[in-house]
Amino acid sequence: MSLNLPKKILSSLVEALALQRGRFFLWLPVALGAGCATYLHLKFEPSWWSVWVLAGIASAIFWFIRKLNISAYITNFTLIFVVFLAGIILCKTRTENVAAPVIDASKNQYNVTAYVVDVVSSDSEAPRLLLAPIRIDGVLAADTPLRIRVTLRQWPADIDIKPGQAVRGFMILNSPSRPFMPGGYDFARAAWFDGLGAVGFVPGKLRIADQIRPRLRLSLMMGLNRLRWTITRNLVEDLKDKFPDGQALGGFAAALVTGHQAYLSPRMVQDMRDFGLAHILSISGLHMAIVGGFIFFASRALLALSPALTLKYPIKKWAAWLAIIGVLAYLALSGTPAPAIRAAVVAIIVFMAVIVDRRALSLRSLAIAAVIVLALMPEAVIEPGFQMSFAATAALLALAEAQKPLIKEISVPWAVRAVQNMGRAIWLSLMASLVAGAATTPFSLHYFNRISVYGMISNLLSSPISSFMLMPALALWTVLQATPLAAPFMYIAGAGLMLTDKISAWTASLDGAVRIMPSAPDYVLLISFAGILWLCLIRGRVRWVGLIAAISIIVWPRTHPPDVWIDPQGANAAISDRNVAYVLRPKVKQYGYEHWLRHYGLKDDRETGLPHNYDCKGLLCVPKPQAVHKIGFWFGNKPPKVEVIIRLCQSSELVISRAEIAEWPQICAKINRIDRDDIASLGALELSRQGNQWLIKGSEVSRGDRPWVR
Repeated sequence: MSLNLPKKILSSLVEALALQRGRFFLWLPVALGAGCATYLHLKFEPSWWSVWVLAGIASAIFWFIRKLNISAYITNFTLIFVVFLAGIILCKTRTENVAAPVIDASKNQYNVTAYVVDVVSSDSEAPRLLLAPIRIDGVLAADTPLRIRVTLRQWPADIDIKPGQAVRGFMILNSPSRPFMPGGYDFARAAWFDGLGAVGFVPGKLRIADQIRPRLRLSLMMGLNRLRWTITRNLVEDLKDKFPDGQALGGFAAALVTGHQAYLSPRMVQDMRDFGLAHILSISGLHMAIVGGFIFFASRALLALSPALTLKYPIKKWAAWLAIIGVLAYLALSGTPAPAIRAAVVAIIVFMAVIVDRRALSLRSLAIAAVIVLALMPEAVIEPGFQMSFAATAALLALAEAQKPLIKEISVPWAVRAVQNMGRAIWLSLMASLVAGAATTPFSLHYFNRISVYGMISNLLSSPISSFMLMPALALWTVLQATPLAAPFMYIAGAGLMLTDKISAWTASLDGAVRIMPSAPDYVLLISFAGILWLCLIRGRVRWVGLIAAISIIVWPRTHPPDVWIDPQGANAAISDRNVAYVLRPKVKQYGYEHWLRHYGLKDDRETGLPHNYDCKGLLCVPKPQAVHKIGFWFGNKPPKVEVIIRLCQSSELVISRAEIAEWPQICAKINRIDRDDIASLGALELSRQGNQWLIKGSEVSRGDRPWVR
């Protein structure tokens, strides 16, 4: 028995390896993406000579092994390493190609003249513009950012702002923000690859500036965005008076058609997030699949009406070409955001497979699409949207691959067949929602710290509406907008929008619709992602080994939250105690605090925690005697008066000042202090009390010395 056991294990391994024939190609985009991700997370910028030397050695080893015809497994593993290094080279090349000036952080007040490139508001309460500067007073042309993003206090009533206009005004500009917490999302890195050199707001009014002829590329971009903005406003105006809450529904329609979210209702956005349909608001795979599929099947059906065309010509391939044209047109109309580009590449690969007589929906097609996307934008590999979309698609394709062909019975009455088909469709919808939801859960937990408890129900209810009613009607309504034929499609689309909104509002109102769960350490997401890839790409029973890794992010012990958080500019802070936290400045810079709360799964207790523990007036926060942590805060950019400093030191064991204080009174000699220089060098801070000492963790330490770090 003991002698047979090793033989059985060996036999099982040989059988498992045999099942993986033809699967090696699927791991190449994984290796390419791993190289890109490794480069983006390095704390130093690798030199070109070191990268090329390492790649040259690896390539030589691969050539040597292949020439000697050594084991195919060793050859494949060597090729994986070569592709991994290719990912590093690809991402480094992209980093240098997109390099652009970033605004000087030592000054923040500027008079700016710029073109309006696009309207990039996230909802109706946050008017936001993307600008291409023509001139920034006091800044040399060589140091002028390519793009800046500014927030307006409100939409101007006296001028009609739209893409392509030249505007001028006084603006408060800063370099793109550092992470809001150690290990948090790096906004500056994302801005670097977007060519965004400054962010800020307009405290006053914008004025129309003299028009100067822009460069051809910018002119074409603004012309397309002006068309998109015109369609957006037409959609909103058409629905405004025809449905209850018509402006919000029009904003919903515009988000699906042009990608503009300027008219979205904040209530609708929150409901969509709570019931797991926030992905509908961002043009991505679902939208491209519906639009491309609708054009493909509709055009094929129309072509099939002609027997002559059907018998003599490949109308299926013609339909695929029309679908590709439709996908490209929709991509242009959406403003070519990164998720839409990824989705369009996948859709085009699928239709190209139809044209060359290959299986359209396969893991191999997805792998090719992943390679193309990484070649175009390698930085996307660390974006949640990229990871979630490809994980969900891979899981669905793996499910389809594992399904056995349906054996159809002969001479079944049509009524029975209809019931059987309906039952199978419901079953497949349930399985698709379950599998896609399970594949994206690790990313939802890690990045957004939320689980939509009724997400499957809401997706099952809304998917038929969006697939068969909403998106096709929106497409036809948009195309026929200037004709009387658009009216019926407008009402169909409006009804679909209203139904989807009602479903989201109803689901979000249910008790326990959203569960907040703290994030696991970053490396756990890597383990979970590896498990999902193993489940999707490996054949046979051995694939289920990946399930252990895939669910690790759910069961992994969470990190204990720190005692104090300080934002990267030192403008706000928060204290945690026993799974609750309170912010010291409830009306200042709340985004970072809210993200920090979700990351550690803390409850907001500002209503009772703040007045019980702190006496805050203006820019000063002094701990009360009963406060758990005796930390005093000064949030002003200018140093406080001496009596204020004395008060801080008398009541605190640690003083944190946003301003640089040149001379501290003698009473502060034994008090621990953190000031402007510390915050500037360390960034966002997390402080944890260990005995009589404070453990300090800064966001800048983990960022290292990279091109996007300022």
